[in-house]
Amino acid sequence: MVIPFLLLMIIFPAMFLGLILALRRHAGSLAVLSGLVNFIITIYILFESLISGSADMTESFRYIPSLGITLDLRVNLFILVLLLMSSAVILVTALSGNIKREREVLSSALLVLFQIGATGLFLSGNLFVFFIFWDIGVIAPFFMINVLGSANRKKASYKFIVYEIFASAMLLLGIILVYFYSPGHSLNLNQLGTLALQMPAYIQHYVFFLFFIAFMINMPIFPLHSWLPDAHTEASTQGSMVLSGVLTKFGGFGMLIIFTSFAIAKAYAPYVAVISAVSAFYAVFLIMQQTDIKRIVAYTTIIEMSIIMFSITTLNNFGVYGALYGMLAHGLVVAVMFLSAGVIEHVFFERNVNVLRGIAFGEKLTSYVFLAGIFAVTGVPLTASFIADVLMFIGAINAFGYIGVIPLFSLVLLGGFLYFVINRSFFSTKEHTSAVDFMGFRQKAGYFILLALILAFGVMPFIILRMVNYALI
Repeated sequence: MVIPFLLLMIIFPAMFLGLILALRRHAGSLAVLSGLVNFIITIYILFESLISGSADMTESFRYIPSLGITLDLRVNLFILVLLLMSSAVILVTALSGNIKREREVLSSALLVLFQIGATGLFLSGNLFVFFIFWDIGVIAPFFMINVLGSANRKKASYKFIVYEIFASAMLLLGIILVYFYSPGHSLNLNQLGTLALQMPAYIQHYVFFLFFIAFMINMPIFPLHSWLPDAHTEASTQGSMVLSGVLTKFGGFGMLIIFTSFAIAKAYAPYVAVISAVSAFYAVFLIMQQTDIKRIVAYTTIIEMSIIMFSITTLNNFGVYGALYGMLAHGLVVAVMFLSAGVIEHVFFERNVNVLRGIAFGEKLTSYVFLAGIFAVTGVPLTASFIADVLMFIGAINAFGYIGVIPLFSLVLLGGFLYFVINRSFFSTKEHTSAVDFMGFRQKAGYFILLALILAFGVMPFIILRMVNYALI
């Protein structure tokens, strides 16, 4: 009964995209409706999964039978959680992200195109489909930066696309190797672990390395991270929300797949753990040099995704499911922080935290929402990030002993810096930056939706975690 909804989650946005391009009117409302439809379908699948006790569903369509290529769609717990996060972020982005309501047709079309790419990628049941939607998901953010972005958008967008082309090339090479060296030329993701074991040992290492580099770029992890701060800073508010909230999860999802499918991942895990820890601390020290509020939020993404990568390398239930919960929490939290940053720029015509002073007096709601985002990103109890952090660090201690808590200190340093910034720039009582504009109802609605979800998954983690015993990647 649920299976047809998987295909509809791709078909409906495609229909809305066609309507936006054909009518060129009510584009913003059509984009919101597209996001709302997918969010409702995801909630329905979640409800059905909770009743049945399992989130596992698959569907297959014949495509190129002579080459053994099919169009496979699937849902499991990992996919369901990422669909839930991405559909919520995209809905709020459509509703609230275009603060000035500029170039609505183009921005709405690009957002719905990205929705198609993200939904298709998470639902992919084989590597062929995965690659197609990976590239679709990259096209829209490029134009969100290049066309809709700010002053240095051209340089940032070209840097972004160069990294993404390289990532796509690595991913494609890995897929080709899987196709030619797997029995029956299968690309089925449900069977990837079995297929890997049937490949020659040296091919397994090549495939794992190629996939790892591709996913490492998209998360991103040091030293392949430098595209992110520029891209997120120069993109439109909508672009920043989906880039950091959803696109980075393409890489995280891929890492979950390869580390739980390839037996050889266990040999690489300690080295990747070290890289991830270095990446987190490196980003912390870089963030302390930033003054642009969007750039500060961008670097929190590198820190959080580095810790999530560290958690994946534990290869135990606490670590892996903690990483999944971390991606759910981070997607929601970073979206509300970028939305807040966009509102601050709109209201005060300024993003430099050295210039902004006492802005809580001019925009109280946004200031407190941004503060709530800081609480969430640093893992304050009752937020989804707190549940994720607890799971991840229990997993890290189980895998690496007490040395596994070392990355936790990157969050402590991050929290100290963020609280310093917000105390000086948001709640200063000595100077007040004057507001020159105001935000609308849509932004308030976006704040409410995201904060409600952050609290809901912080207070009621059993909504997701009760299905852990049934989850298969």
